[in-house]
This record gives sequence, structure tokens and C-alpha cells, in this order.
Amino acid sequence: MEFVKAKEILKVIEKLDPESNKTILEALKIAQHIEEMSKELYKNETIRTKGTELEKFFVFLVKEEEMHLAKILELQKNINKKELKKISFSKNLAPEIHSIPIGQNEMTSILYSLWREKKAVEFYSSAAEKTKGTVSIFFKELANFEKKHVALFEELVEGMQNTRELIMG
Repeated sequence: MEFVKAKEILKVIEKLDPESNKTILEALKIAQHIEEMSKELYKNETIRTKGTELEKFFVFLVKEEEMHLAKILELQKNINKKELKKISFSKNLAPEIHSIPIGQNEMTSILYSLWREKKAVEFYSSAAEKTKGTVSIFFKELANFEKKHVALFEELVEGMQNTRELIMG
């Protein structure tokens, strides 16, 4: 699946109209793509980190993205209803990651994932600001989940024993 470019995302956000189900569905399509891409990335990382502490971390993230994706699909299916019911998200407990040495490949993946999560926060926060009611609440909740993912990745980077050497060379 191809990565959605920032330019495409900006177009969708600029056109987002809280009164237009069409533009809301376009934003949800971008959200679906973000979650599918993240799920795929984290699934691949569970394979690459098999048998390590990082595997548990990426398994957790796969479950999170699967839940987000299911909720996005639920909202897409119900967007044309007059009365949208609030869609609730379940809270999952993140695994504890201890200070661990990692290699360059893991560091690259973690930093890339951190960047992607930050971009998701930006998109969902912008979508929340441009919509209203149940849809706005939905995007705010997604943004909050992604903010927690950002915090987890930042904690992971700070806790790594050899971060400076891997980044600075």
C-alpha cells in the first residue's frame, strides 16, 4: 500500500466541511489508510523483533491499529445516519519496555514510527477542529490515542542504552 503524501492530506483537511458527509468520508478514508499502513508496519516489526522485548511492544501497537481501523470502518458505515452514535474505544495496557540495547535497524524503525505517529496526531487533531459533534469527538479520541503512541515511542528512545551512538554515529 502506498504512503499518503502530506500534500494529499492537506487537500483533504482544507476541503473538510462539517456539513458534508462526502468530505468527512474522504477524511475517514485517509484515516483508514493511516491505520492500515501503521498496522502493516508494526506487523512487520513483530516479525523482525521476534523473541525480543520489542516484539511485545509492536504486537500491542498492531492491536491498537486494528481497533482504530475497526472504529473508522464503523463510522464510515454509519456516517449517513441522521443521528450518529458516539463510537467508544477500548483502552489497552501497553507492555512495559525496559532499557534495552538495540541495533540500527530497530532504531530506524522506531524513529520512523515515531514520526508517523506524530503525523497521525496532526491529521486527527486538524480533522477534529474542522468537524463537529460525534465526528469531532471521534477524531479527538483518535488523536489522543496517537499522542499516547508518540509518548511510548519517545519513552522507548529515551530508555535505549545506546541511542546516542546509533543516532550520532
